[in-house]
Amino acid sequence: MKWLGGVMLVLLSLTGNAQKTVFQNLTWEQAAELAQKENKIILVDAMREPATPEARKQKDKEEAVWQKVAANLEFCKQHVVAIRIDMASEAGKEFAPKLVMNMYPTYGFFMPNGDILGTVSPFLLAKNPELFLERGKKAWEQAEVKRNNKRSIVFEEIGLKEALEKAKKENKLVFIDAYTAWCQPCVMMGKNVFTLDKVADFYNRNFINLKIDFGKEKELAEKYAVRGYPAFLFLNGNGKLVHAGGGYTEADAFIGYGQEALKKAEGIVFFKGTWQQALEQARKENKLIFMDCYTSWCGPCKMLAKEVFTDPEVAAFFNEKFVNVKVDMEKGEGMELKEQYKVSAYPTLNFIDGNGGLQHCVVGGMPADALIAQAKLALEGKGLIALQTLYVQGNRESQFIEDYLTALDMGNQAAEAEKVALDYLGKIERAQLKEKANWDMFNKYINDVDSDIFRYVYDNRNEFAGLFGEKEVKAKIRKVWTLGANRYVTGEGEEVVYDQKGFKKYVKRLSKADVDGKTDIIENARMTNAEKLGDWKTYIALGSEQLKNGKVGDLVLYNWGLRINRGCKDSALRMQAAQWFDDAAAKSKEGPMSFKVYFERVANDLKQDYKESK
Repeated sequence: MKWLGGVMLVLLSLTGNAQKTVFQNLTWEQAAELAQKENKIILVDAMREPATPEARKQKDKEEAVWQKVAANLEFCKQHVVAIRIDMASEAGKEFAPKLVMNMYPTYGFFMPNGDILGTVSPFLLAKNPELFLERGKKAWEQAEVKRNNKRSIVFEEIGLKEALEKAKKENKLVFIDAYTAWCQPCVMMGKNVFTLDKVADFYNRNFINLKIDFGKEKELAEKYAVRGYPAFLFLNGNGKLVHAGGGYTEADAFIGYGQEALKKAEGIVFFKGTWQQALEQARKENKLIFMDCYTSWCGPCKMLAKEVFTDPEVAAFFNEKFVNVKVDMEKGEGMELKEQYKVSAYPTLNFIDGNGGLQHCVVGGMPADALIAQAKLALEGKGLIALQTLYVQGNRESQFIEDYLTALDMGNQAAEAEKVALDYLGKIERAQLKEKANWDMFNKYINDVDSDIFRYVYDNRNEFAGLFGEKEVKAKIRKVWTLGANRYVTGEGEEVVYDQKGFKKYVKRLSKADVDGKTDIIENARMTNAEKLGDWKTYIALGSEQLKNGKVGDLVLYNWGLRINRGCKDSALRMQAAQWFDDAAAKSKEGPMSFKVYFERVANDLKQDYKESK
């Protein structure tokens, strides 16, 4: 036997009782070419050349064991191009990466392109020669799969930040193959699983795919609590972990990771059925109902549905703890439920027991952590209704009042919150209003210009300004006077009532008061009154007067236009208002803060409607 260029030359002898050997005198490149041509796989005896004749004899003896098995020889004849490579040679050093961190001596099965299909130890074969055929068949089957699969997961060459932005835009998840340079299973996933058509098609269709070396990205590894590799992370567009898997995983199970991620990304699972069926389900499972009261036109409702209800933590929490119901308040049962639960703002989020009793209510959009916090209050029996009961029973402890006011505020019950705050603050010494907690309560909840508490603050405004800042105190005083000016038109439609005498008295009273911007308050209140009364002639006349005095900002003017466009049906008045916006657009300069485009749009809307009415 003779070594040539790191590849051992072994003559194939089939005569007499001589040892039959499968190995050929070929380089890797030659073996790969032959295997490709003959549709075979490559068997490589990766070892170091025996240092002594005795060692050579021992190796030949060990090798002879598995080569004496006829089935092994037949398998090699049909499916294998076999070579030896001395790993200490230059050829061996070149070949080493193909072993993918497998230690030698070993027998390795390879595709002609160099992909490793499997290995078997020569020491194991010496004890169990039939193991060769078992490993060989498995390698051959894997090679057949590889030949029949042409596609691979497409990993984008962009950073995580860009991937998350793209995921948001395309409404997809980001799949991260978190690997390290020293991880053998990571490499094998790339060679044997990511290259399967069904895997590639599923991941390319459903995800923004990234490969990230977590051996270098320590912060990411810490953030997502990755302890082993490969790790498979599925993130939503906000970078939150939706699902995770890890370890070398066969195709079907790997696709299963993605399917589970997509399922979780759907967010809160809402009950499909009638309201009565939802109540029955809640009783059966001994759970509360979470009711999302929404409308199709509500922006915050859409934000909750897209950003919050799909949050992984929110979805996991609500799917476990509640029977979740989504109800359009303007359709079907929603119209009855709207009346039953007195829903007047959107989104309203109700927590209801199995008997239909309201336990807690919050109104408006909120981030994920805030929604979970409110849900926990409902579960713990600390919701709005429970606090309301305690209040009726006489609880007036300061911390309780603070919690109750917060619940009323979140439940959009401003009028009730003001009553509670007035009652509480009305029973303390007036001097105690100068304490920070009591001032904050006044500042947030008290808006009655005629209340004794407001009069006290107004009369002592300079002292309060010294304690809490002139800007904050003046802003609060102006807000209360403004709200007071807007209370003289009540009701809607045919039921609208205007207390004109009361408004005139209020104007005289406000004119004498020390309030910043009192003239603006009066003028804006007159316009608000005209709008509520549907008196667009007066509304536009008042607006024209303010414009003449140069006192109207772009945002205020734009809002006037929206109101007129929505409510005014008189074509002549609409044309008069359209002129405001033509003039404003002509004066408006181009720039990022310019209202020019908005003014032109309002003007066109007003004119278009005018033309259509002629």
